[in-house]
Amino acid sequence: MSQDLGKRVLDALVRSVDTRALGEALKDLGPAAKASPPTATGGDETARAVLKKIVLSDLLDDSILGARPGDTSFPLRMFFGTLGDELGDETAFALANGINFYFRAAMDEEAKLSVALEVSRLYYKLAEDLPLDAELVRPLSPLLARLMSTELEQVRLESVDGARVFDSAQHERALGSDPSNAKIVAPKSFLCRVVANDRVRVKATVRT
Repeated sequence: MSQDLGKRVLDALVRSVDTRALGEALKDLGPAAKASPPTATGGDETARAVLKKIVLSDLLDDSILGARPGDTSFPLRMFFGTLGDELGDETAFALANGINFYFRAAMDEEAKLSVALEVSRLYYKLAEDLPLDAELVRPLSPLLARLMSTELEQVRLESVDGARVFDSAQHERALGSDPSNAKIVAPKSFLCRVVANDRVRVKATVRT
């Protein structure tokens, strides 16, 4: 319909209305009711519940959730808080889902170890991509490795953030590393040791 034709139709409708009758009808309706304030919907509550689970708030100990600056576990609290804030990031979302799968799903230790190592790779990728503050990552990495090791019996995870020189007995080079350089530029995954004899089960990936 053209704009001119639309205007003429609207004018015809206005002329055909009995304005007095319309006024009386509107008066009988009384004052308009005030709109009710918006209330939380079931969807909002579900979203909050899911977010709470994603950042492990229902699983983590109070010593982590209630940690204060200076407490040993405070870096873990900061990390999970940051993870919740950054869920729009692809790596953060994948990491959060990986951590949830690791702690919530029942699986044999071999499968759990594979998930743990992939989670550690995502953790270091997120630390580099965001980036996470180096002052947070330094104490956080061993704490996260220790926390994840609570799900394992035969092996344990260790961070190699403090290592400065490449050691072929403990490390393997990440893609893109300089094979002639012995200096470790950045860790890329956790190290895995056998609990019984301290033997290296899976080497840590590092960039040189």
